[in-house]
Amino acid sequence: MAYLSADSKVWAMAEKGVDSDISKAHTLPSRFYHHRETHDRVLKAFSGSWLFAAHQHEMVENNILPLPQMTDLGEAMVLTKSGADEGIRCLSNVCTHRGMLVALNPCNAKVLQCPYHGRTFSLDGGFRNMPEFAGVADFPSPSDDLKEYDVVGWKGLLFTRFRNSSPESASDFTPIRDELEHRLGWLEIDKLR
Repeated sequence: MAYLSADSKVWAMAEKGVDSDISKAHTLPSRFYHHRETHDRVLKAFSGSWLFAAHQHEMVENNILPLPQMTDLGEAMVLTKSGADEGIRCLSNVCTHRGMLVALNPCNAKVLQCPYHGRTFSLDGGFRNMPEFAGVADFPSPSDDLKEYDVVGWKGLLFTRFRNSSPESASDFTPIRDELEHRLGWLEIDKLR
């Protein structure tokens, strides 16, 4: 089952090196790795796909976990854990003021704080404070909050995608969860570290 969007040009390029007999397989052409148009098509193809973000055990000691691999794919994201239920959220890791990365390293903190001007956000992404901005009209507004992305889990593995969070997240993940269960359900992934 393929989860990559049906961008025929991306698939056609990838299919040339695919053969069920591994001795006949070839690597992708080098242009696949440095051609800008191909890069853009690959990013577009993955933009709505569920992508592995982290293992839940990475959030045992830290409640803030930047996801640099997502930044490499085009979206700076951070996982946060807070509240009595310790629910995990996936947020934009880009400050809504000047675009600086908010979380640079995994850590355990009560808030996210931008290192540039000190703007702070709660661990659910809500704007909390901006130094020297008390009394400014129409501030803050919802656009000052960090964008929230979908995050779902399966056996301790956390997945996200480059879409805004929605109530349908879990049901959208169901076919992928079913496929993972079919192929890897026997493996005790939740016990791996």
